[in-house]
Amino acid sequence: MADEETFTALLQRDMPDVRILNRGIGGHGSVQNLLQLRRDIAAGAIDAAVFSVISDHRFRNIAHPQRMRQYLSAEWYKLRVEHVPVAQLDGKGQVQIVYREIWQPALRDVNFGVFLPDDHMVNLVTLAVLELVRETARAAGIPLRFALLDSLDRDFNSAVCDRFSEALDISCPHDRQHTFQPLDNHPNMRANSLFAERLQPLIKPLLGKAPARRGDV
Repeated sequence: MADEETFTALLQRDMPDVRILNRGIGGHGSVQNLLQLRRDIAAGAIDAAVFSVISDHRFRNIAHPQRMRQYLSAEWYKLRVEHVPVAQLDGKGQVQIVYREIWQPALRDVNFGVFLPDDHMVNLVTLAVLELVRETARAAGIPLRFALLDSLDRDFNSAVCDRFSEALDISCPHDRQHTFQPLDNHPNMRANSLFAERLQPLIKPLLGKAPARRGDV
């Protein structure tokens, strides 16, 4: 996908008076996005934030074997990635961010399915991470919305929307008209146009809640 086809680029095109910062990085999850949000807040770089969420983030946010196997690809070594930040909950349910080495060759051939947490437990970790995102934004006076981009797991989307009044489901169908299937399931131009169309009415009201600075999202 060309840069100008992303939904952030489409938003920027239609909202020239607002500076849109695209913080999406391929392969990242909510934990990495939280760390970036902290850096942006510390640098005074943003006035509001739209935190995009996909259902696969749940498996990126923990050291899930499904995701850790993907790190065995040589592409990650070419990028010089050695560790990945993931979330775990302590005995009180508080989020702890820890760094796991991506080189876990035992994961290649062993079936760990019997040891994995159930869907509800996996969801709880991501909900706790998003709660920390909300707390971080509130402490900095940064207006925030969560945008759900897919509906591959309706129970997960419902859990996010039930927990957070800031959440908005702007998901598109997962089919050939809205993704690059069969080889790539990332959103195509059609899907990104719909995301931009659904997000645009929210941006300026969100900025209206922010302290007077520059108008960056």
